Amino acid sequence: MKPSLATRATQSMVLTPQLLQSIRLLQLSTLELEQEIDQALEDNVMLEAEESGEAGGDEIADTRVAEAASESIPAVATGCDAAVHDEVEADFDWSSRESWSGGEPSDDDEEHWTARTAAPEAGDARLGAIAQLRMTVRSERDQAIVTAIIENIDDNGYLECGLGEIGAQLGAEFDATASELEAGLALVQSVEPTGFGARNLAECLRLQLDALPEGTQGKSLALHLVAHGLELVAERRLEQVRRELGASEADLKAAFNLILALDPKPGASQGAPADAAIPDVIVTGRPGAWRVELNTERLPRIRVNGTYERAIATSSHKALKEKLQEARWLVRGLEMRHETLLKTARAVFERQKAFLEHGEERMAPLTLREVADAIGMHESTVCRVTTAKFIQTPWGVYDFKSFFPSQIIGSDTEASGTAVKAMIRRIVDGESRHNPLCDGAIAALLLRQGIRVARRTVAKYREAMKIAPATARRGAPVRRNALLVQAG
Repeated sequence: MKPSLATRATQSMVLTPQLLQSIRLLQLSTLELEQEIDQALEDNVMLEAEESGEAGGDEIADTRVAEAASESIPAVATGCDAAVHDEVEADFDWSSRESWSGGEPSDDDEEHWTARTAAPEAGDARLGAIAQLRMTVRSERDQAIVTAIIENIDDNGYLECGLGEIGAQLGAEFDATASELEAGLALVQSVEPTGFGARNLAECLRLQLDALPEGTQGKSLALHLVAHGLELVAERRLEQVRRELGASEADLKAAFNLILALDPKPGASQGAPADAAIPDVIVTGRPGAWRVELNTERLPRIRVNGTYERAIATSSHKALKEKLQEARWLVRGLEMRHETLLKTARAVFERQKAFLEHGEERMAPLTLREVADAIGMHESTVCRVTTAKFIQTPWGVYDFKSFFPSQIIGSDTEASGTAVKAMIRRIVDGESRHNPLCDGAIAALLLRQGIRVARRTVAKYREAMKIAPATARRGAPVRRNALLVQAG
């Protein structure tokens, strides 16, 4: 055989740059999209942001994202208000963990060691501990020991390793003794929040109890329970504790209340507050006339600069023409993103009308394929467009993915996992606190409503919602009891 050249015609699927960009825009969250737009405005002179309230009657108005998106969306199915098309309008850690190794300045030209320490950020308990210890820790040796201890404290405020291991981390340079390490840990545990730097849950609770004023009712008994009977507290075995210790009912109740009021995760309680979820879609209205619309306040207002576009039309400048083409691709990609998001949301709430009227207990099972078939797209597209998106409903703000619950297999009625969780929560909220229901009893109550689930399924859903078992719920509201979840 001899090598030869031959011409052959073939067909293949190729992802163009425009398609790749559209796919990436689909899965961006609102905040990520804003960053993407800001970067595009900075890099591409052909793009400009339209200020809110700016008139839009000129030639470049036809590049507006929302107008093009809303025009291309077909009529809404029964149950959603078709006038919603007109509502869519828009052109659119301890960061470096620097150690205190500098000590006091050797001359007047050097900065004090506190000036080289990173300023504490709001919400980081470790940086807060550094800020509180700046004025009390003076020597370089103490600074190194305290720093090493704080660096080994996790986000919940617990010391992750033993003092011996921390001493090994310091090395032969400091050769810290056990007493020095204990003294350093005591300094760290003296800062706010109380309980920070504890080695286990019992020590964390003891530190918080020690900080209470002398004479606090139930304090001495609470200290004894934390040291010797924390498991009994977690299981709320009050009668057993009363018999073993011979304590009065009033003292025992006061001690239990003190312990349950403590913070089992003092470091986590100092964490930065979670950012509010920004809804991408808003659902309003009433039964039979629901409105599904994009959140126009957060839609990007971006367009191609008309002046530059007209000037380049007669120009042969290749680089500028490429920038103009990139700008048009981005605007079109945004149009497709908003169009797909709105179509998907409408298809979802055609299926989830019962949820809009009655809440989570009526949320129907739904799959990505069902929605993809309804809007004529691939289910991977539906998966992308529902990622990191939020929807504001009459029942609150939900992650878009939460409207795709799985179906309970074997049930006499069509029920989703989300609906069953809501039913379990309602049953637990309405039970007697003196005689709470076990998982088997909850499963029997669900069966009366046509929901056939096993006891272990009830236990799985209950644990996912952080609801304690029946023995731990006796006598106190479950969801206020963070200690039971931690200790159990």
